[in-house]
Amino acid sequence: MAEVSPAPSEAGFTLVEMLVGLALAALIGVMLSQALSMTGSIAGVSARLADDEAMQTVRDHLRRTLGDVAGRRPDGLLPPFLGTADGLSAILPANRDVERAAEQRLDLRVVPGEAGLDLVESREPLRGGDADGPAPERLLGRLTGVELRYFGSPGPKLPPQWLAEWSRRDAYPSLVELQLTFPSSDRRRWAPLLIPIGVQP
Repeated sequence: MAEVSPAPSEAGFTLVEMLVGLALAALIGVMLSQALSMTGSIAGVSARLADDEAMQTVRDHLRRTLGDVAGRRPDGLLPPFLGTADGLSAILPANRDVERAAEQRLDLRVVPGEAGLDLVESREPLRGGDADGPAPERLLGRLTGVELRYFGSPGPKLPPQWLAEWSRRDAYPSLVELQLTFPSSDRRRWAPLLIPIGVQP
């Protein structure tokens, strides 16, 4: 009995079927590529949002803290406020609402860190409470530059101006400006922060 050869349509893929298969494979490849790209974009946006939120938290914290420096004491003297281009020291009043039973000395400093400069805050009770105070807290790290400036009158009857340092014992500066810079590859951005001293936000 003679063998029956398969019909041409049953011999394998036709050219049209192969082209359709290649087109489908290409479409699936494009869709996967777009999905991966979108995933990377979403991760990048999430990281930027997290960075922005962290920066805003630090800005709000500094506004609240420096807006709450101690006022004149009953003897009429003003607690010391000393400022330099890379740090400042001020006195925070006792405040039971925030569990601060006694006055505290606030120090805001720039110190070398593992990957650049760190902006560090430390507090120390002036009397009573924990003699050591809480451990210094790093507010921001991986900085390339920090600059503080002070706006106020450098002396009695002198017009206010921006100063690199503040050492007046009888007056606070009206404003403190904090500028931070980051490595060029860093996504974080910091607009100059202006803080009214001794005024609650």
